[in-house]
Amino acid sequence: MITAANPLIDSKDFDDYEQHLQNYLQGNLDPHRFVAIRLNLGIYAQRQDGMCMVRAKLPGGRMNPRQLLGFAEAAEKHSGTTNVHITTRQDIQFHFVPLERTPQLQRTLAEYGIATREAGGNTVRNITGCALSGACPAEHVDINAYIDKVANYFIRHPLTASMPRKFKLSFSACESDCANGLVHDLGVIATRKDGRPGFRLLAAGGLGGKPKEAIVLESFIEENQLIPAIEAVLSVHDKYSDRKRKMRSRIKFLLDRFGAEGFIEKYRAEYARTSNAYSPAAVPVGVWRERSVDGSQVKTDLRAPTAQHQEDLNILPVSVPDGRLEIETLRGLADLLVKEGLHDIRTTADQNLSIFNVPTDRLGSLTVALKALGLKLPRCGDLVVSCPGTATCPLGITASRQMAPRLSGGVGDLSVRVNGCQNGCANATISDIGLYGKGRRHHGRLVPSYTLQLGGNGSEGGSIGLTGPDIPAVRVPSAVSLLHDSYHADRQVNESFRDWAHREGREYFDELLGHLSNVGAMELPFLTRDHGDSSVFKVESMGVGECAGSQAAPADKLLLDARYESDLSVAFAAKNKQADAGESLENQITYSGQALLEIAGLDRSLKGEDQLLPALRSAYGVYKDELDKLEQFYVELRSFQSTLDELQLASLITAAKEFTAWAGTRVEEHNKRPHTAEQPRSGTDG
Repeated sequence: MITAANPLIDSKDFDDYEQHLQNYLQGNLDPHRFVAIRLNLGIYAQRQDGMCMVRAKLPGGRMNPRQLLGFAEAAEKHSGTTNVHITTRQDIQFHFVPLERTPQLQRTLAEYGIATREAGGNTVRNITGCALSGACPAEHVDINAYIDKVANYFIRHPLTASMPRKFKLSFSACESDCANGLVHDLGVIATRKDGRPGFRLLAAGGLGGKPKEAIVLESFIEENQLIPAIEAVLSVHDKYSDRKRKMRSRIKFLLDRFGAEGFIEKYRAEYARTSNAYSPAAVPVGVWRERSVDGSQVKTDLRAPTAQHQEDLNILPVSVPDGRLEIETLRGLADLLVKEGLHDIRTTADQNLSIFNVPTDRLGSLTVALKALGLKLPRCGDLVVSCPGTATCPLGITASRQMAPRLSGGVGDLSVRVNGCQNGCANATISDIGLYGKGRRHHGRLVPSYTLQLGGNGSEGGSIGLTGPDIPAVRVPSAVSLLHDSYHADRQVNESFRDWAHREGREYFDELLGHLSNVGAMELPFLTRDHGDSSVFKVESMGVGECAGSQAAPADKLLLDARYESDLSVAFAAKNKQADAGESLENQITYSGQALLEIAGLDRSLKGEDQLLPALRSAYGVYKDELDKLEQFYVELRSFQSTLDELQLASLITAAKEFTAWAGTRVEEHNKRPHTAEQPRSGTDG
């Protein structure tokens, strides 16, 4: 049952997951299939055997006080720690959750309106928004209305349930692009053209080991065409991205394959179909406003109380060191907000919190009350963000969480972001000073080190940071201090750190930090241990990292494709587009039949009645009635395609749905067969 309080939640998910978990633990479910199932519910393996990280999905980072209590209760009852962790995608994560406790944790969260569905896996991940959305004087529209619309539209969508890799969306409320669309799979930026409301779209950006800046996909698209435009980009990703090589399967790699013009051409082809099927709303989703200032006149970094465009109301930022919130802090904060009549609190991409709609005359007393809970306003130099690194992540190489408290942004309040591996979880590539953890050999010994990234900015008009030298972990605090000292000594009037870094260039930083990056043989004993670890450093393989997701079985994916074509056929029929509906129906039957061939071990590339029907009769001869119905369906479909008689369409849609449902039953029976391969050592690997 989908809940009205949060349409992302469906209790059936928990019932199904609990059954899958029991089947897995009893050896009756393939481990790889189970990985895909739990990832789609935000459940990840940790480095520690049998322990999970569970991620909640908070579109735009928005919460209410009751949900703070839900996080506290779930952590207290089901987690092995006393805190939760804010992420750079505005999610909240639990760590050290025993696999067997994950169903109960999900149910506890659901009671408080907190979803985890598609917070992981190869799906549309949590949608991020600009930090001031709904309150910024420069915004065209409260972008949260569109975040909710898109999140709800694509949840459990057959197109997005098992894509080649994850897909990340950001929404910005004006051209300043505070949500960093430049480095997202798709960045949506509110704008106007000749007074008309709409969006600018940036596509195929990304972070990680091979960061890429997005291209302009649409300089302007009408407000009511946003959904089909997004669906078209998702279709390009689903159809063309590499499903075999995980390290090349993000949508950004399609720019290498097709080039910008070729990518846009693929998008246009898909958009022609998705827009043809979509029925837009008669009125805009959000309320568009006439703004009195533009983004360049507004400070959007939330480092101090910030006036909203609503009279006498303010946003109060709250610093959360390392993004960790203790159970007692969550409860105390919830009680305080209820007492103050405040109901809008959000996580930020800087792993902090922000409280909205605070009256000006309550700012001082609320700040004092927060201090009593151990919470303070941001302070100069504390804009330091890190991923968990080797504390919990299977991919972690260095102890990024131990490194972060040793660093400061200095008097310039520079942003510093620390990744424990080459992936981009802490967004180091778009920071003033970014750090990527790695192991680097010096004189035959492995030294925990960090690669510097300097002067990055993820907003449109920004750029990925310059790559600097590798610095041994022990020396990183000295390197960071030297960087901001040199910046303040050498910068020009009003020059930003980013502009200074790009003006100076790579060679300057190699020379500036050469004494810290170079390692002499006699120095090795002091450099071969990571922060917080007394043992000699080594890069430990902890199995396959799960941020790359797990692919659905081929038959399951074919059935998802069949469901998507079924949805399209209904949409086309509603708009009296019979030819398009007929094409979708034929595709639906093809995918359903190919799923049946896949589980029978036959050639799933067969298509059309001349190829598909004989193969299905050969493999499924005992189901004569169902296959006779399929043969009759093809006869009626050919008749419909020649006449486009709309009176035939309803019965064809029903018949196609029945065949897909029958195929789904056969696939489900196949998937339930006992798994005979050797079981993995725990429920969190495989």
